[in-house]
Amino acid sequence: MIGVRRPRSRWVVALLAPVAIALLAGAAAGGEGVLAHVPGFDDAIPPEKAAAVRHTLAPSDPGSESPVRAVPPPGDVDRIPAHLLSGDAPVPVSPELLEPTNAWLVSDGRTLVAVYAGADGHDPRRGRLVIVRQDLEAGTQTLSVVDAGPGGAVAITAAPMGEGVETAAQHGRLTFRSMEGRAGVLDLALDRASGPAGE
Repeated sequence: MIGVRRPRSRWVVALLAPVAIALLAGAAAGGEGVLAHVPGFDDAIPPEKAAAVRHTLAPSDPGSESPVRAVPPPGDVDRIPAHLLSGDAPVPVSPELLEPTNAWLVSDGRTLVAVYAGADGHDPRRGRLVIVRQDLEAGTQTLSVVDAGPGGAVAITAAPMGEGVETAAQHGRLTFRSMEGRAGVLDLALDRASGPAGE
């Protein structure tokens, strides 16, 4: 019996070995053909998605992207009447730059000006004003820092207010007062403070 089984085992192994090798080779070849490699992308992906991934990583025609900004849709512009904001209003600057007390905001729908008053974030003995200007049509923003001198944090006490001044107020004058009681004026046309700053 043992003598019969050995030739049969050898025959079965000899018959199955080429089939197994063919299946393994086919699986390996199939695995390579199913996925594609895109330089700059970590994972292999299906070939039908390779072109889209390549375009995302490096567009084939960069000139097809328009360098011109989209024109805002026509319609009424959103004006923001000039008004004061409380000290707990969100401030778009680092607390290292400014510890705020209050703020003032106005927009004619095309440009916006916000003035944040308070103290130097590193030296609370020095007053500071931060002016943020936005060109809403161009999508740009600038920031000006105006030191208001010693005397502690400053707060805006008087400024143009209400409707009808949305454009003119952006170049107007704001009055502020330091914690020590010294008054000053911020000229938005020059981004300059007078009063506590010693000017």
